[in-house]
Amino acid sequence: MTQVPTARSYVVVAFISAAVAVLVALPSVTNGFVYDDVWIIERHDVVHSLDSFGTLLTAPYWPGGVIWRPVALVGYAMQWALSDGNPLVFHVSNILLYGIVSGLVALLGTGLFGVTVGLIAGVLFAVHPVHVEVTANAIGQAELLAAVGFLIALLIALRRCSTDGAAPRAGLLVAALVAVACGLGAKEHVVTVPGALLVVWWIASRKGDRSLAGIVGREWPVLAGFVALIGIYLVFRAQFAVSVTNAGGVAAVFEQRSALGRAIVMLPVSLRWLILLFAPIHLSADYSVQHLVPQPNFGAVHGAVAAVWAALALLVWRNRNVPGVLGGSGLFVVTISVVSSIFVPLEILFAERFLFLPSVGWSFAVAGAVCALAGRGSARLRQTVWAAAGVGAMLFAVKSAQRATVWRSNDVFFTQLVRDAPSSYRGHWALGAYAFQRGDSALGEQELKTAIGLNPDRADLLEQLGRIYAAAERYGPAIPLLARAVELDSSLLQSSLALAVALARTGWGQEALEVLDTAAEIHGEGPGLLAVQGEVFKRLGQPQAALDVFNRMSEQEPGLWRIHAMAAEAAALSSRCDEAHRHLEAALAAAPASGREEIEALRTWVANGNAPCK
Repeated sequence: MTQVPTARSYVVVAFISAAVAVLVALPSVTNGFVYDDVWIIERHDVVHSLDSFGTLLTAPYWPGGVIWRPVALVGYAMQWALSDGNPLVFHVSNILLYGIVSGLVALLGTGLFGVTVGLIAGVLFAVHPVHVEVTANAIGQAELLAAVGFLIALLIALRRCSTDGAAPRAGLLVAALVAVACGLGAKEHVVTVPGALLVVWWIASRKGDRSLAGIVGREWPVLAGFVALIGIYLVFRAQFAVSVTNAGGVAAVFEQRSALGRAIVMLPVSLRWLILLFAPIHLSADYSVQHLVPQPNFGAVHGAVAAVWAALALLVWRNRNVPGVLGGSGLFVVTISVVSSIFVPLEILFAERFLFLPSVGWSFAVAGAVCALAGRGSARLRQTVWAAAGVGAMLFAVKSAQRATVWRSNDVFFTQLVRDAPSSYRGHWALGAYAFQRGDSALGEQELKTAIGLNPDRADLLEQLGRIYAAAERYGPAIPLLARAVELDSSLLQSSLALAVALARTGWGQEALEVLDTAAEIHGEGPGLLAVQGEVFKRLGQPQAALDVFNRMSEQEPGLWRIHAMAAEAAALSSRCDEAHRHLEAALAAAPASGREEIEALRTWVANGNAPCK
């Protein structure tokens, strides 16, 4: 029989669940800013000041990106101001928020399914290792804030069902709407709250003497308010994130595919959901297409996975009267839908953080199943079930605590990333870029070459290594990488310019000019392109053509002293001495103190007869 919760039991289950979550997440308290934390918090100027609150509300979540999460950015800015950029405050906030989320899970489970199911679900949620990606890095806070808003809204709606009187019900409605608005502002996943609300009402109808239709008829302002808020959110999202569904990009395997086509792609991937939820032995911060290979055409694997889901659905249906099993499964289906890429294609196939909100429903279903098994059979069987559940929770907790330290620093994280997903190009790319950043060029080159070997058609990856080679004047290996990058993505202007320079400096001047002509057709003749074009003409022994280019540049940007310096050199080589001296004087007038030495050296070169001008 389902227990009737008392006020004290609500407090107890919430406190225990929150305390367990805090203890499990505590090892992450000494973590620094790692991986995406660096770009979204540490190097994102908009969160470094609270002076322009309006900017925080409209700025992209990623610097230069399109994702819009204003509540998360405001939270980061407040913590940055409080801590002067100390990651400790961010991680303490995450730990406390995780405790709150776990407590809310226990409260919702208790209200829907009883004290025992609520307590088991809250503890199971608190110890689950798949949550570490959310709790151990600073930007996981967006997921935590979204979950807080989502769960509070459902709890308030559940409370409103049993409340009479206009004033309390109106206040609860306002509170629920505020919770949804805050959750939406933290992360997009809260758009599933209307579906989750219907599941919660359905569960409530099975416990009482009212039908689902009766509850909807009485509580429709809550559902209408949630839907209206989501509509308003989508309007603003279209304004600040370019489009309603923009998630930062679309995975190549999803391009030109219908919802059915995306469902076929995701069917084998969905098996990873079950593996990580029931047996989170191997965890990874990356699931790129090489690590989690997509299979877009229906085949034997798809059929096998479909059979697994069908068997699981049948098992759930046969145990539909067990508190937590069917209702929790319904919540899982609703919340997983937004990250399944079926309705909205995402940039990546899968990430462990995608399971954070769906694991709420999963926790309810598993907790209900545990209680049902423990309530059947002999005393020995009951003891075995409780012992197994306890051991499982302990193993989960140990795994979570160990995993939390992976986000201790970038050195630890990137090394572990490659170990966890050796076939992932993103892991090797991240480690290689970080190695170059800290001065280990040998490791950086090795890892970037490995990444290219795993994904040879990633233009920005080819561009990065190609430009590194070009900067080091290793033009031989730079040219094929840059040429391939431009072939794959003609919008990469800097790759085109670096390729032209590399070609010119290895004696392929005409080919360099052809690259520049193509780039000019796409991007126009900006200062950067003209500068490289002038340099190529000089190397081809055509100083007059170079001078013409530099003169056009100096007319466009008269205050740039380097342009005048390049023009002076080209003019001297063309025996246009008066023009050379005029550009030297203009360069000297515009140059900062740090550039004067270079200009004087050029003047000396001209004056000493090393050019046709003396």
